[in-house]
Amino acid sequence: MLIEFALILPLLLLLVLAIIDFGYLIQTRLIITNVSREGGSIASRDLTLDPNLVDLLAISGRPLNLAGGDGQIFITRIVAGQSDQSPAPTITEQVSRGSLGVGTRYDAGASGLGLSGTLYDRLTFRTSNGTADIKEVTTVEVYYKYRPITPLANFIPGMLRDDGDGMIIGSRAIF
Repeated sequence: MLIEFALILPLLLLLVLAIIDFGYLIQTRLIITNVSREGGSIASRDLTLDPNLVDLLAISGRPLNLAGGDGQIFITRIVAGQSDQSPAPTITEQVSRGSLGVGTRYDAGASGLGLSGTLYDRLTFRTSNGTADIKEVTTVEVYYKYRPITPLANFIPGMLRDDGDGMIIGSRAIF
C-alpha cells in the first residue's frame, strides 16, 4: 500500500497543481474581460474621459493589480469624420494607467486607427447622407501579466510566453 501511494502521489500532486493554476488563469481572464466590458459601457456614457475612471477600473479588477507593473488599461475615444474636408475618424481622447509596457491597439499611426475595416467605414463621413453612420466609439483595453501561482510552469517547457516570467492576457471592448 505504501509503494502504491508513493507511485500515485506525484501524479496527484501534479493534478492538484494543474487544477489550481488553471482555476487562477480562468479567474484572471474573467476579471480582465469584465473590467474591459464594464469600463467600455461606463466610458461610452460620458462626454469626456475622466482619468478617475481608469483608476476606478483598476480598483474594480482587484485582486489583480491593473494599475501597477503587471497591468495596463487604455481608454480611447474615437469620433467620426465631420465633413468632406475631414472625412476620416480621429482619436480625440486617450487615457491610460499601469506600467506593463504594452502598447494600445488604437493609435493615430495605426492603419485605420487600429479599428476593423467595417467599423472604420462606419465612422467615416459620407457625402451621400451628410454624416457618418456612427457618431463615436469608446474602446477599453485591459492587459495583465499572468504569473502562475504554482511551480508547475517550471516543469513544462514553453508554457510561458513572453520573457519566461509570465504571459500577457488582454481583453478589448468597443462601445
